[in-house]
Amino acid sequence: MVENVLVTVDLARSPRLSAPARAAARRFAEVVCPPGMLAHHRTDRVLAEFEQVLGALAPAARKGLAAALVALDQGARLYPRSRGRRFTRLDDQAAEAYVRALLSRGLLAELVQRIKGLVVMCYYQLPVVQREIGYDPAPYIAAVSRRRLESYGPQIRAGEAGVTGLAANAGPGQPDANPGQPDANPGQPDANPGEPDADSGQPDAGQR
Repeated sequence: MVENVLVTVDLARSPRLSAPARAAARRFAEVVCPPGMLAHHRTDRVLAEFEQVLGALAPAARKGLAAALVALDQGARLYPRSRGRRFTRLDDQAAEAYVRALLSRGLLAELVQRIKGLVVMCYYQLPVVQREIGYDPAPYIAAVSRRRLESYGPQIRAGEAGVTGLAANAGPGQPDANPGQPDANPGQPDANPGEPDADSGQPDAGQR
């Protein structure tokens, strides 16, 4: 069963594949996805979903995946049944045979299998496909949430109360340690209050 992975990426900002990589992804999807994709003209929607997934990847992974698609396309020229043609130029039987051959070649098989899993997941991400197979995760999610509250409600509420209390204690109203940095001894009187200055009342020498 394919998990319903939510990808929150702005479609307008999703990076688009280059023309060669997109053509290879289209042909690859036509080969590995269920027949319903072609029968119901869903290829463009699968590619749009695929590019949204690419937008969630790190730049290095995104570039690596695009390069792998181009290599997959050009590598078909070395496949005997292709007769020097690219993957995107192969007929259905030759294209399917080429993908099967790739899936049986060690480390290369692992890479192709990962791309296949990603593309097929994008197909099952389409809402219309999920309705066709009866996949509706909303009731399940609601039921799990309800059971969680029934089983762990007191602990959840206690944890929420503890977080709220900590936030309240750390809230505004607590004075700063050194507000305004006042003088070290504010308001401290002179050491000898009332004592006249040493020369207070002493006549000037010229007044004598």
